[in-house]
This record gives sequence, C-alpha cells and structure tokens, in this order.
Amino acid sequence: MIKSISEHTNIPHPFLSKIFQKLAAKKWIISKKGKRGGVKLIADSSKLTLMDIIEWSDGVKDFSQCIFGDRECGDIIPKHDNSVWYPEKQSNCILYDKCNRFKAAIIDFFSNTTISEFKEHNSLFRQ
Repeated sequence: MIKSISEHTNIPHPFLSKIFQKLAAKKWIISKKGKRGGVKLIADSSKLTLMDIIEWSDGVKDFSQCIFGDRECGDIIPKHDNSVWYPEKQSNCILYDKCNRFKAAIIDFFSNTTISEFKEHNSLFRQ
C-alpha cells in the first residue's frame, strides 16, 4: 500500500515509509509488512481532524501573525479549540478585516474537517 501511495502522490517511498513509521508510533495507524501487508487507520477518523495532523507534522501554528508577515498586526484570532483572545489594539492595515476572515475560514476548515470526511472525497482512500 505504501508503494501505491508513493506512486500515486510522487512522494519518494523511503520518505513516505518514515512518515508512516511516525504515524504508527503515534498510534494513528498500524502497518504490516509482507505480501499481504498494508497500512490501516486505527485512530477514530470521525474525531481526527486535519488540524490534528498539521499540528502533529508541523507543530502548533501561530495563526495570529499577519499573513503578509507584518509583526505589527497584533490581532489574535480564535484558536482551533475555540478559546478566544481579544486584541488590545486593532491594526490599521486596510486588509485587516479581509485577512482575518480568510485566516478564520482556514482555521475553521482544518479544525472541523475530519479524516473521515476527507477520505469520502479522495479516491486514494477508496482503493
């Protein structure tokens, strides 16, 4: 199965194998080597979100920074656990409101999209 995923996604097989080893260590998947081997998701796909995977692979993201890299922005938007912090001062950037709506939509998508929803719409998971 890893070979098939590697070929389908053009991700080098050794690199993908290492990722699957780490996912197995996290207890999200189990893998079995050999002719009848494969990979199976054992985590509850209806509870595992894309944000969980992003945070696992890339660390917790700071979505409060301006998407254009302006450290003066100062806005802190709701984190994916729905805890809310209010900024002490508003930014004067003309794109402030539009960018915050965009960031909030991204956070909402990653936080509320489960693996089970994702695999329903991805042919790679239906093989």
